[in-house]
Amino acid sequence: MKKIAFVILHYCAMDTTICCVESVINCVSYPEYHIVLVDNASPDGSGIKLKNKFKNNIRIHVLLNPKNEGFSCGNNIGYEFARIKLCADFIIVMNNDVMIRQKDFVDHMLNTYNLEKYHVMGPDVITLSGEHQSPHRLVNLELKDLNRIIRNRTIILLYLKIKRILHLQNKVQIVERWDQRRIQKEKQNISSRLTQTDVVLHGSILIFSPSYVYKEKYAFYPETFMWMEEEILAYICKRKGYKMLYDPSLAVLHEEGKSTGFLARKDERYYLYSVYLRKSAMVMKKLMMKEEK
Repeated sequence: MKKIAFVILHYCAMDTTICCVESVINCVSYPEYHIVLVDNASPDGSGIKLKNKFKNNIRIHVLLNPKNEGFSCGNNIGYEFARIKLCADFIIVMNNDVMIRQKDFVDHMLNTYNLEKYHVMGPDVITLSGEHQSPHRLVNLELKDLNRIIRNRTIILLYLKIKRILHLQNKVQIVERWDQRRIQKEKQNISSRLTQTDVVLHGSILIFSPSYVYKEKYAFYPETFMWMEEEILAYICKRKGYKMLYDPSLAVLHEEGKSTGFLARKDERYYLYSVYLRKSAMVMKKLMMKEEK
């Protein structure tokens, strides 16, 4: 029987993490499964509270990361624990604001693997407002796209710094609205109803099969802190000939934003988004240039 591990990255939002864990427990009847919670150095002490809460549950393992190393490295800690310590064959890496809703989630995942032999699979990711977030992209980024992102984010960060100096954070929203329209336009041609291969999957939940787990030390490329993990993963999978599968018959609920909800101000979130998006684009560009020499 295959061993399965759910890896959940936690930061501060304790109630959300508990709901996520309970959704797994309530929907998974498969006997060989574990849950790995990785606390990414939550400053509110919620990691220790989770460790105490679940200390008598032999299926749940709480890892306390002494330093917040971001999305990729935080998830990689849980992935490595599941892979090495638990000897998991399938590893589901999911945000703490993702809720499992299907009782046949594991059976479906296993049956699909037997048929498709995917390396990485992504389900339909549905938000509270009904938006379908996966696939994240149909076609991955190229060097020209990364150069555009780096250039645009450099300009946007300058714009945001000027707004801060002039105390205009909530009064001028020209670039922010343009950015939102751009994101919506990118999503217009993406269908969430069709089964698709080799697309960029949404990173809020990814299923890594034995075809990936037995070969790969990391779930995500470890050089980014936040954002663009999906694009880099898709690029690496394509380079290695790994199959990425989007399966709309498997669905999860994404209570989007709760995992980063500790940042109360919108302008602060947007500033950090721009900072880390630019850095991640630079990381992906460096990787592509290195691989394609």
